[in-house]
Amino acid sequence: MNPQKNQGEATLPLLRDLQAEVSTESAPLLQFILRHAGLIAGVVVLFLLVLIGTGIWSWHAGNKNEEAREELARTELTLQGKERTAALKALAARMPDAVRVPALLAWAQSALADDDPTAAAEAYSAVAAADADGALGKAAGLGQAASLLKAGKSVEALSLLQNIEARLPENSRSLELRQMVAEAAAAAGHNDIAARVYLALARDSQGVEKDYFNARAMALTPSAAKEQEQSAQP
Repeated sequence: MNPQKNQGEATLPLLRDLQAEVSTESAPLLQFILRHAGLIAGVVVLFLLVLIGTGIWSWHAGNKNEEAREELARTELTLQGKERTAALKALAARMPDAVRVPALLAWAQSALADDDPTAAAEAYSAVAAADADGALGKAAGLGQAASLLKAGKSVEALSLLQNIEARLPENSRSLELRQMVAEAAAAAGHNDIAARVYLALARDSQGVEKDYFNARAMALTPSAAKEQEQSAQP
């Protein structure tokens, strides 16, 4: 007895029954499936392997991110001073993308606490570059400018702040940003620019703040008093 022959004979009625059940329109599709069953099965297996591989990679990446977060937290908690700042800088350079920005911000904060505004400016610059068009990037730009001012690099700070200001709509330029521009201009020796910004701030303010901004403008340039009087006239 030939088992394979018997198996084939048993299969033929099954195929005939299956073909009898399908409509005339579906018959070509059934024939295609039967003719290429091995290839289709191989494609399905390959697709399943891809799905499994993607799942394994996502799980692996998730584990890597979690390990990176734990290492970052451990570094912040266990180290102090310059040692912590140096360790956070090294961590930020090799962190996966999902954890890199938090590592950069931690480095910036540690550098400021360690009285190293130059390093803080470098860290904030990297955050600003990573999120150039986002709110976090703009905030990091302000942090970079403040760090540059603290480091005595007022010309660089002024250029950066003016660039940030130019990229924002006029109604989105906060009082804090405009005040930083004025302070950076004054520190860089551009008293005329600083006075104009302070006078504009005074026009948009009231009470004590208005008086303060006017006083700052007049202290920077004698012509500010005349401009103040002209702007006050109806």
